[in-house]
Amino acid sequence: MAPCNYAIVMFAYNEEQNIQSSLDSLFAAINPNFTKLTVIANGCSDNTANIVRDNRHRFGRHRLSVVELAIGDKCNAWNHYIHVLAGNESCHFFVDADVTFSEDCFGRMSRCLNESAQSYNIVAGVPLSGRNQDYYQSLITDRSCFFGNLYGARYSYLQLLREKNFRLPIGLNWIDSFLTKAANTDLNFGPKNLPNRVTYCPGVGYYVDSLSPLRLEDIRLYLNRIARYELGKIQELYLDALTVESWPKTLDQINTQIWSEFSNDAVNLSLVKRWLVRRRLKRFIDQASKEIDHA
Repeated sequence: MAPCNYAIVMFAYNEEQNIQSSLDSLFAAINPNFTKLTVIANGCSDNTANIVRDNRHRFGRHRLSVVELAIGDKCNAWNHYIHVLAGNESCHFFVDADVTFSEDCFGRMSRCLNESAQSYNIVAGVPLSGRNQDYYQSLITDRSCFFGNLYGARYSYLQLLREKNFRLPIGLNWIDSFLTKAANTDLNFGPKNLPNRVTYCPGVGYYVDSLSPLRLEDIRLYLNRIARYELGKIQELYLDALTVESWPKTLDQINTQIWSEFSNDAVNLSLVKRWLVRRRLKRFIDQASKEIDHA
């Protein structure tokens, strides 16, 4: 079987505190089949992009590039990589800029995907740390889920994404859920997963730092995570009522609908979660309004 060459894309939004550790770990985890790393700095207002550029001598200037996008939205960055930047490597890895990686994870995961049946679209990185590690691992093993922290996609799956012009709506909050549905249904979003679409390598994956209730910044991250997931679940209800072909480019209109129907849409949320989601939703609506005013 031919060697499985692979490229890596890293998504970063104001990650100047974490990205060097992530780059160090990634550099230690690659093998000779690695071709290039693209870091997409989406909407960064800090020193993230400059830190990446300072690492070009380690990877080789032709193997590390930084793409800066004005919009601070991961869906937009993901769309840009799939439809504009991705090359023809056998496997493409998607990683976040705040995680570290297990030894030779990219080589092992790419071989796992390459040696699997052609029906497999994704190889999931396994979470190897965190308080909920066992639960998240069970989502991979029992429900064929994968997470944006680390996963690899077969090139033929990228071709399918392009052929069907599949794009994530800008402003979508629960990205992992939609990417999991897409991969497990060959983009048809049927009610049940198709068999043999997501695989994994036991014990091979990524590490995340546990959040501390004693650090203010960690508390903010935790609350933002709750708001993001809960708003994403509500957005999912609206998108599930549409065909994939009719998904909007942005979720501005759907967010406005959620705002007007919030008492019904958030009826099952606790008061705290309701407040967090409403605050996050208002921020999206206000931003969309500003963009219209400046257009």
